[in-house]
Amino acid sequence: MIARRYAEGSAITVRPEDTLIQAYRRMKIDDVSQVPVMEDDKLTGIIDESDILLAVHADAAKFNAPVREHMVTTLDTVPVDADIDDLLPIFAKDRVAIVEDDTGFIGLITRIDVLNYLRQRVQ
Repeated sequence: MIARRYAEGSAITVRPEDTLIQAYRRMKIDDVSQVPVMEDDKLTGIIDESDILLAVHADAAKFNAPVREHMVTTLDTVPVDADIDDLLPIFAKDRVAIVEDDTGFIGLITRIDVLNYLRQRVQ
């Protein structure tokens, strides 16, 4: 169900020192609403549209702030073999599932990823 795998280079990511405007532009260009924050191939957080909006709504100059100041570091991780039922409580908290194994970050699973997976099963 992972649409973009980190090891394959297809995951859209940002670094903690990137600015919020850089994160926003990556999200917009690649039509994603959240991106993992990676440092030295290690997942250190995640930032989404809501995080950026809350940071800049009162002061647009905050678009120049580093991602590290506004990213979420409390992450919901699941193993590679997680079942769809394991993902639903994460989605209910308005979060994405972060897939990791003993080697590290593999990718994200979003609601749309699960919907696409289920849709493909009926075709």
